[in-house]
Amino acid sequence: MRNTAVFQLPLALSTHNMKKAFIIIAFVSFWAASCKKETAPPPSPPVVQEDLEMKRITSAPWKIYRVEVSGLDLYNLAVPACQQDDTYRFYKDSTLMQYENGNICSGNPDSTATHWEFYDGKKKLIGTVLGLTDTATVVTLEDALLKLSVDYNGSPAVIFFKK
Repeated sequence: MRNTAVFQLPLALSTHNMKKAFIIIAFVSFWAASCKKETAPPPSPPVVQEDLEMKRITSAPWKIYRVEVSGLDLYNLAVPACQQDDTYRFYKDSTLMQYENGNICSGNPDSTATHWEFYDGKKKLIGTVLGLTDTATVVTLEDALLKLSVDYNGSPAVIFFKK
């Protein structure tokens, strides 16, 4: 007589293992479906460095209040009275506007547009001030103070601007 139990034992183990496998698969599937996926936050936009020198020089009109030549203040001697109320406006598009304001020099328009630009790492600028187109060294550029160093007829000169 043949022992059928020997042949049924693997079948019984196999059915039991399949039930376990089904339960494990069902549990893992349910667990995986119920987990929230953690998504990385969206990347932040790149930080743009503000051009502080450009912001300072273009934020408002400037007025010359002092001109030193070889250390002497010659503002009242070197700058005609009709130019002493003039203002200069530096624009980001490299336009430099000189406004005559209330006391217009005879024969001059009320405003003049010229070109200006920084160069040499913003240590220098070129532009037209007091009727002279020249290269100037930027000595100071703060929110309300601008000092430019130029050569005036072979002598060192500093032009002081304020807002």
